[in-house]
Amino acid sequence: MWHSFANLHLDDYLKMLALFGASLVFIVGLWQYRKAQQWKRAEFLAREMKDFFAAPRVQKALLLIDWGCREISLLEDIADQDRVKVDRQMQTMGLRPHTLVNRTGSDPETFSVDEGVSHEGFTHAQAAIRDCYDAFLDGLERLASYAKAGLIDVSSLRPYIGYWIDDISSPTENADDAAWCAALLTYVSFYRFDDVLWLFDAFGKSIRPASATYISFLKLMADQTLASQLAETVNCDYHSLSKQAA
Repeated sequence: MWHSFANLHLDDYLKMLALFGASLVFIVGLWQYRKAQQWKRAEFLAREMKDFFAAPRVQKALLLIDWGCREISLLEDIADQDRVKVDRQMQTMGLRPHTLVNRTGSDPETFSVDEGVSHEGFTHAQAAIRDCYDAFLDGLERLASYAKAGLIDVSSLRPYIGYWIDDISSPTENADDAAWCAALLTYVSFYRFDDVLWLFDAFGKSIRPASATYISFLKLMADQTLASQLAETVNCDYHSLSKQAA
């Protein structure tokens, strides 16, 4: 009877040992799988960011964001105007919703006219600015969709685009910078770059029309008529919200 008990105890011990070994193999395998998945995600993100930053229009958009005034190769189809001096005022005018330029509600044609002069249409330079920002925002939309689908983590995007997120949404005391920021944030909301809004939210930087960030830019603009017009295009009750923020 003793031998029977001893054998039974040994069998149980061996089974436990086998179970422990199998569990250990499973845990190691799971760890290796997760590491491989993390590596694949990192490779995927690196390829996406390489393509994003390699796009010529995105590169121009980053220059436009980073510099208050810069001479860049903006126009792609006009040989005799290879480089254009772009300042914040030109960007602000270029990023207005088209309904503020053409009251019929349709996208206006571009015209070869002097910057800063009122015309029923965007200038070639302003249209090029819009194209650059469209490329930049389309890229952010794609990255946001990957994050929402779980293909990448928002935290993994910070080393790549955190600087630009902060640059667009950070407070400023400069009226020209504030007007540009207000126009850009209006552009994002008006043209329904909804995943861009989500991405900024994920970074803790809300730029939605009712946000304190958006209102602060509008309040600092020298041209308060334009500030009100921008707010109106995205259904923002600017004057009420600005009073609340005061």
